[in-house]
Order: sequence, then structure tokens, then C-alpha cells
Amino acid sequence: MGKVESQVRSRLRAASHLCHVRINSHPLLVGITRSDYSLSSYHGVLLAYFQLYAALEKQINRFTQSHAVALDYSRRLKLPWLEDDLHFFNADTSLELNPPRYPIEFPEIKTMGELIGVLYAIEGASLGGQMLSQHLHKNLGLSTHQGASFFNGYGEDTAAKWQEFCQFADAIHGDEAECQSAEAAAIATFNKFEVALNAYYPIRF
Repeated sequence: MGKVESQVRSRLRAASHLCHVRINSHPLLVGITRSDYSLSSYHGVLLAYFQLYAALEKQINRFTQSHAVALDYSRRLKLPWLEDDLHFFNADTSLELNPPRYPIEFPEIKTMGELIGVLYAIEGASLGGQMLSQHLHKNLGLSTHQGASFFNGYGEDTAAKWQEFCQFADAIHGDEAECQSAEAAAIATFNKFEVALNAYYPIRF
């Protein structure tokens, strides 16, 4: 791994570390690696993330459609995975018929630094989901085509996809204003994860 890549990723990781720790300690996620993790908790996570990614990807798509972006996010969309998982459990994914408890609004992405910060949070979630998908399969019997598409993510391509993102993030190395924008956006995105999870805890699925 190149030195520049390490510096960019290290900055984002350090800036968002406490937010990341809080999310991993959230009641809906904290037991996901244990054998007694409940299916109702998992349902809550899927619903929360569905609302969150609907808001996130709306802004990502808006930015990438109006700017020259080297990373093709159209090949990385997460919302369809969540839709597949919720459909597996016969959950309604229509925002009109099943509106979020607390509508999640995500601010407009205005700079490349902000885009990189947002993507750091969500691409990192896909990277971490690989380990969690193994526990979901072992403890709940879920798999890519049976309720766990989101956490399985890119499957065998996950590590390569993460490296591709890191290389893309290198573009802002040396631009302090963009790096600071990326850090702020990563923190804001992780905080939105927490807001979304809070909206579905306690669980009423």
C-alpha cells in the first residue's frame, strides 16, 4: 500500500474513530456476532439502513451525475441489496406506504472531499460487513440470496473494491481544505448511522 493512500485513510479513520466505536456499541448491532443475536434486532438494522441509504445514495447520485468522478458508484449501490433483504422478510420497502419513523435528511454533497468522506463511511461498512455476514449465516442461517445481501456486500470482490476506493481517495492528498471536508463528512455520515439505528430501537417490526 502506498504512503499517500495510508495518510488519507489514516486521517479519516482517526477523525471518525469515536463515532465508529459508538455505532459498533449500538444495541441493534452489539450482539450481531453472538449466537443469541435476535432476528428482530437484525430486522431493525435492515429497516434503519434502508432509510439511511435511501437518503445517502440520493445525494451521492446527485453529485456524481453533475461532476467528473473517477469512481463509478453506480456499480456500488447498496440500496438494492437492502431492498432484496427486506423483500426476503416480506417487508414493504415503499417509502410512501412505509415512511421512516424519523425522516433522515442528508445534506447536499458539494465537494470531492465531502464525497470521499461519505464514501469512506459506507465503503468501510461494506468491508466490515464481510465478517458480520459469516456470523449471520452461522447463527441465523442467512446468506446472500436469503436475507443477507447487504452484509455480504461485494463478496469475494470486497477487498479489491476497498483498495479501489482508497486509491480514489488519494486524489485529495495534499489539499488540506478537501481533507478537512472529508473528515467532517465522514463524521457526519457515521452520526447519521447512529440516528438511523436509534429510530428503530426499541424494535417494533
